[in-house]
Amino acid sequence: MDKKLHRNIAVSYLFRFLSSLALGDGIWVLYLLRKGLTLWQIGLLEGVFHAAGLVAEVPSGALADLLGRKNAMLASRVLAAVSTLLNIYAGSMGPLAAAFVLNAWSYNLLSGSDEALLYDSFLRLGRERQYFHAAGRMGLAAEIAQAAGVLAGGMLARRSFALCYLVSAGIEAAAFFAGFFLTEPRAAAIGGRVTVRAHFAASFALLRDGALRRMLLRFAVLFAGYTTAFFYAQQLYQDRGFDTLGVSTILLGMGIAASAGALLSRRVAGRLGKYAAQAESAVLAVGLALMAAGPVWVSVAGFALASFANALLGPLHSAALNRRIPSDRRATLISVSSMCFSACMIVLFPLAGALAARLGLGRVLFLLGALLFVYVPLTPRLEAEDNE
Repeated sequence: MDKKLHRNIAVSYLFRFLSSLALGDGIWVLYLLRKGLTLWQIGLLEGVFHAAGLVAEVPSGALADLLGRKNAMLASRVLAAVSTLLNIYAGSMGPLAAAFVLNAWSYNLLSGSDEALLYDSFLRLGRERQYFHAAGRMGLAAEIAQAAGVLAGGMLARRSFALCYLVSAGIEAAAFFAGFFLTEPRAAAIGGRVTVRAHFAASFALLRDGALRRMLLRFAVLFAGYTTAFFYAQQLYQDRGFDTLGVSTILLGMGIAASAGALLSRRVAGRLGKYAAQAESAVLAVGLALMAAGPVWVSVAGFALASFANALLGPLHSAALNRRIPSDRRATLISVSSMCFSACMIVLFPLAGALAARLGLGRVLFLLGALLFVYVPLTPRLEAEDNE
């Protein structure tokens, strides 16, 4: 069993890489604009995505806890592939909304499951203090995949958007195959001993912890702010004269900056101690505000700064959260974290799209950065052991 748990670590990195290698992430806004949708409609679809995710997030985490994290991860890739194929043929808001719903559910099944499986593998091996380092590597794998994905997606999209999405579906199939080599850290599933109702009751009882609630909600605001800026950046740089490949190249640069952040997260957190989250949040906010700058190089530099800071925050948040929750409810509580993020995105993304139609994307991004900077003092201070 120890050998299989050791193998989980390497397979988890591979699974995260393949699952993050979404070629459509860098061009989906441009793709929908090509289909004739407006920014408001695109914002509405993103709202549908997060609304669907909000409804299914916690139940999907409970399923992962009760029926197995590996099963949830495999099912997530099936839904992702179906969603990707549906995007090719959908020509109106209804089918596109269905594709976004399926994609949301694929994220639901994955979010919490891969982190929970990896953390419990370390826990069973008696190496849980090394998880922070592993979380950084997981983040690095995701960032490298996303960077490669946006570049490859941009190159393929110049030839055919449909080809881009077909290749993406093939990658989902490869991730599904890789997932078969994972091993559940627990000796047996707990579904026969714990009812769903009792599981939910025990999970939500943990939310009486005020520090845990603040961590979930306040980090969700930060991550939602960055994600909103990342997606609308596609339109921002197209408006500034970049074609699809040019936008993808910029997003590749953001992936490189984020990869550096994921790689250095543990070291930076160790240096900054309990103030790490606040300092990194301030850098994130400044970077978003700089994206609105007139000179393109300043805007891109600000985007890179925000990407770097966002990637610093990811492993820090993951390690701190996993230390606070028990194994049998780990996926459920991590899903609550994702649910908080979805709730923020449901409000923020369509609102940003509507304001951009009136004020312009540059002003909206500056306002977003300014608001997050004011928000920095509310960012939780994590205890020293969370930064080890």
